[in-house]
Amino acid sequence: MTTLDKPSSQLTTLDLVAPISGEALPLTKHYEPVISHGLQGQGIMLKPLGSRLVAPCDGVITEIAATSHQIKLQASHGVIVELTCGSSAITTHGVGFTRKINVGQRVKQGDPLIELDLINIRKQLPHLDIALLISHGVLTTKPQYGNVRVAEETVLTGIIKQK
Repeated sequence: MTTLDKPSSQLTTLDLVAPISGEALPLTKHYEPVISHGLQGQGIMLKPLGSRLVAPCDGVITEIAATSHQIKLQASHGVIVELTCGSSAITTHGVGFTRKINVGQRVKQGDPLIELDLINIRKQLPHLDIALLISHGVLTTKPQYGNVRVAEETVLTGIIKQK
């Protein structure tokens, strides 16, 4: 089979809804350099107004930080979706983050992941910005900025190369 005979790869998209109500901003505004420079993936930053963090898409939970401030899920086409809440959240020892899911659990878009005690968390953390990141197979992203409502508006679309 020559390279001309091989089936061509096609592009598809993965739409992510707002995982929390608030304001969606460019990732470059994030206070953590590793995140703002895109070293953990492409995405957006959210300044939360709500306290319920939900699944931005369908997938399987693959990782949850011991403090519950960071969650990874595997979406369609092997794409990894990561949600990271707050800076230095490890110092809270998980106080203010109530987990609603477990590793290995299949979730649907809009399913609750974490309940945030915003008053308690804001007393302990200098920043509570949330990073919504996607990686593994994503060619590029199309972010949507502005005020968003949880699970109602698409905030990030990943362009994915199907194999």
